[in-house]
Amino acid sequence: MKKIQLLLLCIVLSAPFCLNAQTATADTTTFDNLADQFSLGIGMGQNFGGFGGNLLFYPQENIGFFGGAGYALAGMGYNLGIKARFLPKKKAGTNFYLLGMYGYNAAVKVENGDQYNKLFYGPSLGFGIDTGKRKYRSGYWTLAIIIPFRAAEVDDYLDELEDDHGVTFEQKFFPIAFSVGYRFSLD
Repeated sequence: MKKIQLLLLCIVLSAPFCLNAQTATADTTTFDNLADQFSLGIGMGQNFGGFGGNLLFYPQENIGFFGGAGYALAGMGYNLGIKARFLPKKKAGTNFYLLGMYGYNAAVKVENGDQYNKLFYGPSLGFGIDTGKRKYRSGYWTLAIIIPFRAAEVDDYLDELEDDHGVTFEQKFFPIAFSVGYRFSLD
């Protein structure tokens, strides 16, 4: 139920970006000139499925849908989500975005104990920037901070490994995650 509520919250929060008033001005910039509509990204982070790739499609200039897949240390990870970007008004440049996704958000990797490796799935929210664009038709860097909403079963699993199997962890999960990648425009 919480997953559905989170998805609805993401949709509601992104709705204002879908609504455009029609205005007539002498200096208008079209969607095609200002932003990419379809792109392929490579990088690391949850939206890339770990270390992997990501396809992004914008049916509307501010709202896009993406899917990512890659190697997440404990196996193959994936994420599907929505991205709401804030485009500059007149020229291509750095823009900010929000994203919401569902997919892998925790990976437990046990050295010399592959049978204990496990991926956990759940929702995540984030924000970031697309930068380094001189022309949207080429490529650009994308950076994000992601907040994963991990279920209690992640901590329970870590406790079980420590208590029952003698596994020690040098570090626990951080409350935030980072993402960095490079996107190639395909249109």
